[in-house]
Order: sequence, then structure tokens, then C-alpha cells
Amino acid sequence: MALVEQLSLTQNSGFSITPNNSNEPLNDSATIPDAKVGVEVDSGLSVNFSDIEDSDTESIDSAVTNYRWENGRRYHGFKDGAYWAPNDDQQNESLDISHHKFLMLLDGKLHLAPLPKDIETALDVGTGTGIWAIDFANQYPDAIVHGTDLSPIQPDFVPSNCEFFIDDAQDEWTYPPNHLDFVHIRGLFGSISDWPALYKQAYKHLKPGGYIEHIEISIDVKFDDGTIKPDNPLVTLSDFFTTAGRITGQTFRISDYMKQDIQDAGFVSVVEKVYTAPIGGWSKDPKLKWLGTLTLLAFDAGLDGYALATFTRVMGWSPDAVYVFLTQVRAAAQNRRMHSFHDIKVVYAQKPFEAKLAQLR
Repeated sequence: MALVEQLSLTQNSGFSITPNNSNEPLNDSATIPDAKVGVEVDSGLSVNFSDIEDSDTESIDSAVTNYRWENGRRYHGFKDGAYWAPNDDQQNESLDISHHKFLMLLDGKLHLAPLPKDIETALDVGTGTGIWAIDFANQYPDAIVHGTDLSPIQPDFVPSNCEFFIDDAQDEWTYPPNHLDFVHIRGLFGSISDWPALYKQAYKHLKPGGYIEHIEISIDVKFDDGTIKPDNPLVTLSDFFTTAGRITGQTFRISDYMKQDIQDAGFVSVVEKVYTAPIGGWSKDPKLKWLGTLTLLAFDAGLDGYALATFTRVMGWSPDAVYVFLTQVRAAAQNRRMHSFHDIKVVYAQKPFEAKLAQLR
């Protein structure tokens, strides 16, 4: 049984981490009466597979699934090198655990933006395993939900109102202007070269009155009781990621800037929520204890993938040096005497209704 499947069995704090809606989250494709099969390709490779010849299908499939294998890990083939994390099962398990962590953080909610119940279209940018998009499609069965990613790692059977596309969010979006009701972004730190441009694309393609929501972790590891020193490996890890982001131009510190960048893109009614997530189960508060346990589980499952490509490709480390350092990082994260935590920020905002009036003038 995969670790993410065991969460409901190991969780004993009394807090639910399933989506807070009347529909049960997707757990088994056999329970979906109107399942849809397949992942479609967008952004230059936009194709409906049922409408093309077998030879063309093989060519497109090769462009998407010709993965890079490096240091024993699998990385995306489409736009090779654009994203730093692997797309293999080990990393995907970390993503799914993180989904449960975010649900618990937001009290079972998939979003904080005050969406109307009758929304028609939603986009999950950088959907990963597709778990958020699937849960959202179940919660809003009358909406069309799209998820985009560089990797076709989403399940084959999904709700009939949910579709996945292979796409680079930094390319020009193919939606008509004023088309989307909701744009959701989560966990894309270190992967976008021009965040203001991405927010402006979201603004362009959202309907007046539509919402954007962005949730990101802060890479700054904090401590307020003196249990962690500035030379702690967790702190050093954060410093290395900051340096790597400066070198690549793809900042890992987007949580520091996203509120202002979203506001500068033209959005109004901008709201920022800041949450604290312990790293490990050291908190006495039952909810924070379980939240910290999930945070540590996701961190441990994804740590090698977080660091390997970034440190070897960008920082020039050898794989052996990376693993030695990560051993120190893991020991620090698992030390219950070190009361470490980090912030998680959620920003949501609305495209003004006045934008429609301006377009009509």
C-alpha cells in the first residue's frame, strides 16, 4: 500500500483531510460513472488523439514521454529541463501527500477564493498528478476543469468534466480572452521565469469577476525558541535554493512577491493568508502535530527530487555530495528537539468587473 493511501489509517488526531464538499474525493476510478480516458497535448502540440493517424500519435507521444533519466530519477521530456523536479512515482507520492497537507491547512477546502457555485470553467496550472483538479471537478460537477502540466502523470480515468493537457504555462495561453472563471496555481516555486507575465496571462483569460488563487510554501525555515541555529542544514538548504533561483532566474521565493505581483497585474480585492506549518510532529497542538507530520512525510519523500537536479545542474555538485548533504538535512528535519516550521501563503484576487466595461468602450 502506497504511503499516501495509508494516511487515513495512520491519522488519529480526529481531523479530516478530505475535501470539504458533498462529493467524495476520487479514490478509485471504478467508482466514476462517466470516466474519461487520456491526456491531451496543448501549446504547439494541441491535439485530440482520436482525430489523428497512428504515426502522428506515436510522434507526439514520443515528444512527451521521451523522458530524461538522470541519477536514477525520471524527468519530463516535453520542454526538457524547464522544470527541476522528477516526475516518477517517488516524487508523485510527495505531491499527493502535500495535497492532503494543503487540505488540512485550509480546513478541508480546495480553495479560499469565494467562488460562485455556478462557475463554468477552471484551470489548474501545473497540475502535477491532477489530484487537486480531480477533487475540484467532483466538487463543481457542472464546471469544465482543465489541468496543465509538462508531464502526463495524471490518472487515465477522471471525471467527465475534467481534462488534462500537456502544456507549458509560460507559453502563450490558447484560451480566448475573458474565458475562465478560476485560475488555480500551487507549488510552482522555482519553475517560472517571469511571474508577472504569468499573472497577466491569467488576468487576460479570466472573465471579469473571475478569481485567481496562488498557494506556495516559503523556503525560509524558521524557529522562534532557539532550538535551531543559523548553520542548521535546514537553513543551509534554504540558502542554497535561494542561490539556485538567482542563477536560473526562476525564483524559489515567489511566496515573498506573489501578492504584490498579482496586484500589479490588475487584480483587485487581493487577500493574503499566511499559515504556519511545523516540520515534524513536535507541536503539542493536535492539528499542528498532524499537519507537521504530513509536512515531514512529503518533505522526506520529495527531498532527493527537490535537490538532485537543482544542485547538480545548477550548483555543480556531484550526486554523492548531494546525498551526503541530504542525509544531514533529513537528520535535522527528523530531530524532534528542533522546532522548525515554515510559512505557507495563499493569495487570491479578482479580475475587476470594470475590465468588461473598459473593453466595451
